[in-house]
Amino acid sequence: TDDFDNTLSTYCLPRARELQLKASHADPKTSLAIIGVDEAGRGPLAGPVVAAAAICPTDIAGVVDSKKITKEVERERIYEKIVSSPGVKYAIAVISAQRIDEINILEATLEGMRMAVEAVVNYGEKGSNLSNNNEVSAERTDLTYVITGGNQGIVIISEKIPRVSYFALIDGNKVPKEMPCPSESLTKGDGREFCIGAASILAKVTRDRLMHGYCLKYPEYNLSQHKGYPTAAHMAAIRRSVRYVDCF
Repeated sequence: TDDFDNTLSTYCLPRARELQLKASHADPKTSLAIIGVDEAGRGPLAGPVVAAAAICPTDIAGVVDSKKITKEVERERIYEKIVSSPGVKYAIAVISAQRIDEINILEATLEGMRMAVEAVVNYGEKGSNLSNNNEVSAERTDLTYVITGGNQGIVIISEKIPRVSYFALIDGNKVPKEMPCPSESLTKGDGREFCIGAASILAKVTRDRLMHGYCLKYPEYNLSQHKGYPTAAHMAAIRRSVRYVDCF
């Protein structure tokens, strides 16, 4: 895996669909920004599902499907490169386990994707990204929440700067309802399209950080190791917990 990760670190995904969409954009009064969208956490038994949406105009070596980056430290490194890259705008939605139980994991995932895209589309507008708490934390008890960020640099006000319209490319085969911009799904998009790959890394790293936080609260489950996925060790910890409860 070391050689594989080293190879990936010098490569990034193409922008094939993004370039097609921009080439066919017919409105001269607007520029088109492509938002990549992906999630992390649909398969685990514990923890939230996290959805990320990102506009990332700068190519970054190592941006591939997050599942192919086997070292957590490498995912963290690329995450930091994404969020500090020129022109980036991103939003990350956290949908709690309680909300998942209320509406099911698929609907929770789609809800998170829509929330993240809405936050990116509205990012920078007056009051749109202001929050008393713009941090992800295992201590938060919100049913759902979104954090936003960006690196827009110096913005020069000019009448010649076109308005921006948006188009979302979503990993998978479903498009959430009531999206704030035109959107399409792309099967296995996190391994095919740069902007979706970038979103996959933002979602994965954010969720992993949360699971490290939950591990401090519930050390008996060793959530830092398996991130809530149904590994043998996790299932054994659950069985031990059930036996403990049954004693009372």
